[in-house]
Amino acid sequence: MVQRSEFDEWVIDWITSEKSKGRKCFDVKRSGNSYYVYYQTTRYNSELKKREKVSGYLGKLVQGIGLVEPDRPDESPKDEISVARYGLGVDTGGTFTDAVIIDLDDNSVVAKQKSPTTHRNLSMGLHASVDAVFDACEIRPEDISLVGISTTLATNSILESKGGNVGLILIGWDPMGPVHFGEKHQAFVRGGFDCRGRALEHLDEDEVRAAVRKVSKGVDAIAISGLFSTMNTSQEKKVKEIAMEMAGLPTVAGHELSGTLGIDIRTETTVLNARLIPAVSKFFDDVRRTFESKGIKAPIMAYKGDGSVMDLEQAKMYPVETILSGPAASAVGGATLSGLSDSVIIDIGGTSTDIAVMDEGFPMIQEEGANVGKWRTRVKAVDMYTVALGGDSRITLKESKFTIGPDRVTPLAVLTSRYPEIAARIMYDDLIDYYIADDDADVSQMTEKELRVYNGMKGNGPMTSLAVRDAADGLWVISDELAALTRKGYIEASSLTPTDVMIFLRKFDLGDRAGADAGVHAIAEKLGMTDRQAASAMFEEIKMKISEALMTKMLDDEIDGWQYSGSSVLTRKMTSLKRGKTLDLLPKLRCPIVGVGAPAEVLMHDMGERFGTSVVFPEHFDVCNAVGAVTSKVSESLTATVAPTLDYRFSASVPFIGMLYYDRFEAAVQAAVRSLTAYLTEKVKRSGAVNIRSVNRQNIHFSTEGAYGNWDEEAIARTINFAEVTVRVTGDPKTQ
Repeated sequence: MVQRSEFDEWVIDWITSEKSKGRKCFDVKRSGNSYYVYYQTTRYNSELKKREKVSGYLGKLVQGIGLVEPDRPDESPKDEISVARYGLGVDTGGTFTDAVIIDLDDNSVVAKQKSPTTHRNLSMGLHASVDAVFDACEIRPEDISLVGISTTLATNSILESKGGNVGLILIGWDPMGPVHFGEKHQAFVRGGFDCRGRALEHLDEDEVRAAVRKVSKGVDAIAISGLFSTMNTSQEKKVKEIAMEMAGLPTVAGHELSGTLGIDIRTETTVLNARLIPAVSKFFDDVRRTFESKGIKAPIMAYKGDGSVMDLEQAKMYPVETILSGPAASAVGGATLSGLSDSVIIDIGGTSTDIAVMDEGFPMIQEEGANVGKWRTRVKAVDMYTVALGGDSRITLKESKFTIGPDRVTPLAVLTSRYPEIAARIMYDDLIDYYIADDDADVSQMTEKELRVYNGMKGNGPMTSLAVRDAADGLWVISDELAALTRKGYIEASSLTPTDVMIFLRKFDLGDRAGADAGVHAIAEKLGMTDRQAASAMFEEIKMKISEALMTKMLDDEIDGWQYSGSSVLTRKMTSLKRGKTLDLLPKLRCPIVGVGAPAEVLMHDMGERFGTSVVFPEHFDVCNAVGAVTSKVSESLTATVAPTLDYRFSASVPFIGMLYYDRFEAAVQAAVRSLTAYLTEKVKRSGAVNIRSVNRQNIHFSTEGAYGNWDEEAIARTINFAEVTVRVTGDPKTQ
């Protein structure tokens, strides 16, 4: 099917013009060089108790004329009637929880709504957003065929050091000293394998049962990790079987989460996963019950950090795979809405800007695993470059230079919409940093100094740091306490942000404009500029920082070790619109840029000029995370390594299978592909996939022989060092 991004420009202009007039129930299809227009509507079939989609031919689209209807009614094809399939996508972001209803046949957005994210109970904001999106359209809960959810719960739990108690059983590992991975109880049992998957020792079942009794006391879940279990899974599977039989607790084995070597990080990942099971399982159980009470009976899929989805039962057992799912959802949603399979996605949110590269419709993956807080994991995640710069980042002035972020604060325009008197205060004293106490905060979690600061603020509304200090019972230095109370959510911080700058420049509409104007005026006074000059300077700096982040991501991907003391000067020169007198350094991207997130179009309008490419802002780009949550695929990938052996054969090291040996390189590669495809196909089936297909890639690494001498043929001078064989198996989520 021809993507809309491939349409001629005059056709896109016609579609945009018609939609601006409120005509949205139509579709344009391209056949060769001709364009045809169809009307689209839906109706409820009371006999089938299903909503039907009706599509009928309207006419041909002609350049310079517009829609040309057929001369006679009998020339028009009959209306096409099909069962309508709708998907519900939900994303809990740092600022808003987004909900969208899309047509699963063409991924068009039917309705969208936003509700504030309720961090203390994510379910509340999620349910409010879902109720709002159904109220905004005629689609009913029973019409939904598929639900996709992207949640920050696992990531937040890790960052806030929350989690259940875990018992850990280690198989065949002698760490030569004490090790600890965050578990409550720990036990070692004999066993393990070598790097070829051969048993070092056999399991002693009595020893395993004793270990289970030891680690299962007072814990919420059990984690199991064995030496070289990625090469042979049998011992981990046996220990898990015994543990589930004896303890009846959620139990997870290391090989179920990662196929890469490294027992220490694999064990850490397994323990972390087990810690997350209680909270995430409760959340998803609540979600399922709530959706069922609303009449939604469709399958519910949870979003993973690698840009794919899994069913809710798997998400409850392997919650660690949902970490960093928000950035992954934005990347896939941006690709879906733009219709571009190869692009750079830039998502500008309230807290951060995330940059990902899309390759054939899937984001590039960070194979070595994602790190979250202090935890190292072997969980695959999108290879995302993130900078702490968003619409709600704090703008500060230091030595006449702007610093944007990393702190997230409430924009002044939002603050003054609740407290209008603050705008006049800012205009009077040029102080732009305000703090507001949550009068219902749990004081039991505060330190003695934090409590003194909080008590001085409680019930007093917005206060500057100077006013807080005067009320803090004799404390002179309170910056650490203010930062800690803000981080814990006990007080709210407000200051000048990029959102305020955009509101001042009349490029964005939110809250009370007087607050934004006052904040810009305060900065202008300190710089000796007019308000317009100060706003323009800040606006350009914000755009420069986003461009520098993109340049850094691209150079990181292309050149190892490129950064040095002067790198920042070079990247700034390359991304600036100011041209040199004799030298221009102009980057050129080989693919389009897709901008998503509420402020993207304002902050990225000239990025195409900076990078020598086109920039696309797809319709509904402000809810692309929720779109990604319901339009992605079930997908799994693994990589095997093929290498020559000392006896002139080739070995294929295949995760979960072990070492295979062949006389020819091609035979080893084909065997690796067959083994990985069979394993991954079964895995995606368990995740609820249908219409399964697979692709594979080979990345051959050569070694150069002979530092000296003339070689007549390159093939003689180069031999295979090793080859990476990667298989990806993908399927569609099963709909109702």
